[in-house]
Amino acid sequence: MTKKFYELSPADRVKALSLSPVLEQRFLDQQNLYHQDLVENYLTDFSLPEGMVKDAVVDGQKYQVPLVTEEPSVIAAANNGMRLFRMKGGVKSGEPSHALLGGQIIFNQIKWDELSEFVENHRGEIEEQAQLAKPSLYARGGGIRSINLRKVPGNRASLDLTVETGLAMGANAVNTILEAVKTIFVPYAEQILAAILTNAGHDSVVTVRGQVPVDSLGGLDIAKKIVALSDFAKVDTDRAVTENKGIFNGLSAVVLALGNDWRAVEAAGHAYAARQGLYQSLSTWQLSADEKTLLGELSLPLNIGLVGGGLAGLQQAQDNFKLLGQPTVDEVKKVILAIGLSSNLAALKAITSQGIQAGHMRMQARTLAIQVGARPDEVQWVAERLVAAVRIDEQTAKEILGDLRNHEPKA
Repeated sequence: MTKKFYELSPADRVKALSLSPVLEQRFLDQQNLYHQDLVENYLTDFSLPEGMVKDAVVDGQKYQVPLVTEEPSVIAAANNGMRLFRMKGGVKSGEPSHALLGGQIIFNQIKWDELSEFVENHRGEIEEQAQLAKPSLYARGGGIRSINLRKVPGNRASLDLTVETGLAMGANAVNTILEAVKTIFVPYAEQILAAILTNAGHDSVVTVRGQVPVDSLGGLDIAKKIVALSDFAKVDTDRAVTENKGIFNGLSAVVLALGNDWRAVEAAGHAYAARQGLYQSLSTWQLSADEKTLLGELSLPLNIGLVGGGLAGLQQAQDNFKLLGQPTVDEVKKVILAIGLSSNLAALKAITSQGIQAGHMRMQARTLAIQVGARPDEVQWVAERLVAAVRIDEQTAKEILGDLRNHEPKA
């Protein structure tokens, strides 16, 4: 009997695609059989560069922070921003964060008073079912922390459960609890549309703050422009989208390096940015009363896991937690936000001073050098001359590389 595609081994899947011999071999060479059970129809591994922010200081503790990204300037910007924060003791946080994840049982076409009474009469049973569904979570001190029935327009309702998830991000635990709790609502089986976690993160908002000497930014004029640009992003969605993207450049690169769900983090962050009815920047910048210090703050929901999910099968993510110093859940959340705020600072400084393009072009020059075939020992030489050229494009990069090789000593 012919096997279906998903039943084939990873090697046989690649061979079934009739690729060119060179491409087929590349896919085969990059396979990691430990990863074949993490995703469906596994073919091969896709590699992204990993760099780091060295000596990130958060709450007085020094961290070596891994970042995984394909964008050339992200890691340089995050390091630059953190360097500025270190001048005032690094980034600091507020209250300890909470490992809380929400879930919803979603009802359609209900009678509010009847459903509300049903929930009140069954609160104890809801708690009991949750504990039976995830006894190990309760044994570790986790479990349901709140039960709330919420009206939704159009004769709809959401039963919102908040679950303390401990060291795990908690998606599977919350979904398991919701499925168990749903069985209580037999009279409303036809009205239940879904029982599913929410990534909104209302109960998991984290805040970090940093200070920078105005003189280190290039003077008071630059600092005032940063504040004005930050204020602009509070009232203009177009600017806010780009500013938040800059925050996630660094933040999401850390989340990815730690094997966590960067898509959930970004979705929660964007929803939080629109919580007042207008999409705004997630960060806020202002000057101190004496105008000698620039003050920055970043807040957003953050659900991160140290265990569970795909982490067990991602050795590099486990290694990166070790590189980071095996922080607690609370610590790792604040480190992640500190990198986001550092990235934001570096971008705002660049935009309001020499312009963002100067730094981007230096990084782009390296990428172009690689693109036209420069060897590792040639990339920096070609990139430096490309930055100094009138045009930074592929043709110019080819000409510079050709000139280098024409003048190489002959063997």
